[in-house]
Amino acid sequence: IDGTGCGQFVKDCSSNGTLVRDMNPTCSSGTYIGGLSCCGHKRILLDADQEIRPELLRYHMKFRFWYQEFKKPSKSSAPSHSDLARIYYQTESNAGEYDLPPAFALPGHPIVGYPHWPENQPTPGTTCTGTCPNGPDCDCIHTLSYHWEVSNMRLIYLGGHCHAPSCLSIDLYRNDTGTPQLICHQGTKYGGGNVTGDKWDEAQFIALPPCLFSDDPSEGLEPTTWLGPNTPLFSVKKNRNTIQGHYGEMASWQMRGVYFPKNSDDVFV
Repeated sequence: IDGTGCGQFVKDCSSNGTLVRDMNPTCSSGTYIGGLSCCGHKRILLDADQEIRPELLRYHMKFRFWYQEFKKPSKSSAPSHSDLARIYYQTESNAGEYDLPPAFALPGHPIVGYPHWPENQPTPGTTCTGTCPNGPDCDCIHTLSYHWEVSNMRLIYLGGHCHAPSCLSIDLYRNDTGTPQLICHQGTKYGGGNVTGDKWDEAQFIALPPCLFSDDPSEGLEPTTWLGPNTPLFSVKKNRNTIQGHYGEMASWQMRGVYFPKNSDDVFV
C-alpha cells in the first residue's frame, strides 16, 4: 500500500444509536476490518493461496412482470392506482452496515475490531444463556436497536434486511402511546425439502417473508395503519453469534407506502 488512490471513509453512525454506544468497529477507519468498504471494482476477495482464474463467470437472468393497466383520474373517479413510495430506514443508524462480533474472545484468538476485549465477557450487544463460553448449552444473541420518528405515512410493504445464516429476527414497533405496538415481525423460515409439493421448499433454504398490509378484506391481510405526525418508531434486530461473527451485517427496513390517509377506493402498485 503506497497511500495513493485512497477514498474517503464515510460511516455516518448516529450518535444516539447502539453502534456508537457499543464501539462497533464499523464506525471508525481505525477499527474497520471488513464489509462494504472492502468491496470495489476488480477487487478480488480471495485468500492469498487461492488462484484467481481468468475465465469470466457468465449467467442469465429471466424476469416476469405482472401488471394492470393504469386509468387516469377523471371528474367522477380517482386514479386506478397509487404509487407506493420507497421508505427506507436503518437499524444500524445510518452506517449502512455493522460488525456482528462473536460472543466471546477465546485464548489466543482475540476479536478482530475488539483486540483488547477480555475473555469470558460477552462482547457489546451480546446476551447469553447456558454455561458459556465453552459449555454445550451456551447460546448467545446479539441485539441491535434504533429509534426514530416518521410523519404522515401508511405502510403497505415492509422488508427487513437480515443476513443468513445468523439472522433470527427483525421487528418494527410504534411507541406513540408509551406501550410499544408491534407493526412487523420477520423471522427466518427454513425450507423443509418438499420440492414435489412446492418447488421453492428447498431443504434448509432460508427465507425472511415480508410483512404485507391491505384494506381489502378479501386479501386476508392486516389492515393498513396511519402513522401521524412525529410517530415514534423503533427497530430491534437479533442475530445468533455464539461462535462466529460476521462483517458487513445489515439491518435496514426497505418499505413501500403512501403519504395519505386510508381511502376505500385505494389500489396500490
